[in-house]
Amino acid sequence: MIGLGPLWFVAMLLIFSFGYAAWRMLTRNRTSSSMSKSLPSYLGIGIFILAFALVSYLVRIVVPIGKSVLEFPTLAYLPQYLSFFVLGTVASRHDWFRTLPRSMGVVGLVTAVVAGVLFPLAFSGHLFSLELTPAFTNAMGNGHWQSAVYVLWDSIFAVGMCLGVITLFRHFFNGQGRFGRFLSQHSYAVYVIHIPIVVVVAFALRGIDLESLLKFGMAAVIMVPTCFAVAYIVRKIPGVSRVL
Repeated sequence: MIGLGPLWFVAMLLIFSFGYAAWRMLTRNRTSSSMSKSLPSYLGIGIFILAFALVSYLVRIVVPIGKSVLEFPTLAYLPQYLSFFVLGTVASRHDWFRTLPRSMGVVGLVTAVVAGVLFPLAFSGHLFSLELTPAFTNAMGNGHWQSAVYVLWDSIFAVGMCLGVITLFRHFFNGQGRFGRFLSQHSYAVYVIHIPIVVVVAFALRGIDLESLLKFGMAAVIMVPTCFAVAYIVRKIPGVSRVL
């Protein structure tokens, strides 16, 4: 009755991981040492964005945004999930996370911001208007031109932000203290176990009459530490930390 819930993304990553393991077996773990120091070019990034946008547009003709398939609520974003999974493995092997030039990150951030002019065009049908019109529904897919504009913005923004955030955090936040290490070690366990905690706390607070944003903040103050505390206890069970 419960279904996958938020663990649908973990299930999708598991499928991708099985696919990657099968690929490594088929290629007998061969790697290309000659490409280990290569970096993506601006032309290559541009071609990736256009190909990414085209495939996303075609997928959303069949599976528009908001349509669930099996237990996966956002399968319209499958091209993004899969291509970024593959790209992440390539980036790791080629050491791009450490060698990507800062200038490329700046270009990525600027491009992502500039591409924002496409967002109102996709959702309102006009370049500088965010007034909701039937174009909002058209942007979800089904082959409308607004969907093409939206996937183009979506693709540019996603790639640009990845380039920018990687270089930004590498330069300014490339360190981890004791508290940050604790949070990172337990974050996956929190993701897996948080739903029943959220439901129980929300149910317990149902009788408190507060403004919605204030009540949300109060619930978060209770839920977040509780989730990490429970995750800490669960990971102390022998063998669990190897999985969570």
